[in-house]
Amino acid sequence: MYLIANIIVCVGALAGYIYGEIKLFRTGKNMLYAQMIALSLLCITYGRLYHIVRLVTDGSITESFQLGFLGVLGSLIFFFSSNFGAVDSLVDDGSKELKKYRLIALAAPAAAVVLYVSLFLWGEVAPLWRVQGAVLTLLVIPTSYFNLKHLIFPDVEGGFVKCLRPYNFLVLIYMASMMLECFAMSRNNGLLTLISCCIAGLSAAAMIPMVVRGSKIWKT
Repeated sequence: MYLIANIIVCVGALAGYIYGEIKLFRTGKNMLYAQMIALSLLCITYGRLYHIVRLVTDGSITESFQLGFLGVLGSLIFFFSSNFGAVDSLVDDGSKELKKYRLIALAAPAAAVVLYVSLFLWGEVAPLWRVQGAVLTLLVIPTSYFNLKHLIFPDVEGGFVKCLRPYNFLVLIYMASMMLECFAMSRNNGLLTLISCCIAGLSAAAMIPMVVRGSKIWKT
């Protein structure tokens, strides 16, 4: 079941990346924001490929640290960098009128902390998974903040914030599924791992089409 779960995520992320490669890299257009999202999917693909090879050759990815986990972390770094570096300064001018949206966006990091405490600090959880869950949560905290922020912020001139809202929603779903998968694997729960990976794979496959749609209005 772990093999099927990882194949689903790998195929979804690879399909999204190939679509992004065609739409973003081969057109000669400099859409850095969208390209970084495509690269995040490539990180996911490589990480899942490692898991697949490991499962085929060794049969287990739950007993020790796996390098494929770095693919998840790499994807979160790209998600964070794209929103923080390429969009946030255009979305948020720092005015006091927008303060309430910044405060509301803190709900996402808070939810990540609550999930970590409830999923990994209660009950009998192996130290490996407590550490991996903590590292994952540390990256989800800043990334989820900007995704939720850009999901709820008022639109700006050009309308690209509105067009990118579906993408930001998908990233939030992806991060939640990653925490759920980490929890499921810490409990050796194959069915829950499969469910979380189905959600992650579908989210990954749909991200680039949403980004491309938004990039038609705003390009950087």
